[in-house]
Amino acid sequence: MIRHNVHMRDQKANQIAMIIRTNRQTAINLIEEIIMVAVLWGLFFLATLG
Repeated sequence: MIRHNVHMRDQKANQIAMIIRTNRQTAINLIEEIIMVAVLWGLFFLATLG
């Protein structure tokens, strides 16, 4: 029974770690897209000013 509880706890820890990893990757992707949009808008404004 004790082994079962330890297994369940390890499973839960792995699940939480996977969720955190997924969330971090999602945040990184979002930041990359925001930077890309900001750069493109910057280039657009430079082109229109020039």
